[in-house]
Amino acid sequence: MITFDNNIKLTIIAYTLFSIFLYNLKLPVMFHENGEFKSFGTTPNKTIHPFWLITLLFGIFFYYLLIIKDGNYL
Repeated sequence: MITFDNNIKLTIIAYTLFSIFLYNLKLPVMFHENGEFKSFGTTPNKTIHPFWLITLLFGIFFYYLLIIKDGNYL
């Protein structure tokens, strides 16, 4: 059986809530005007801040903060 510690559970919950919030916000830097995701790239119709990258970095950063808070980083 797979067991998750509290840090992973909190990270999954925070990641899900953050993703829902960010998706509903639909920032112009990540979405086209019609609501579709922008592709990753540097051309005018693309972005260097895609939705998947921002949510991934948030999840990693949030988990890292929880580990540091508990002192389990060694």
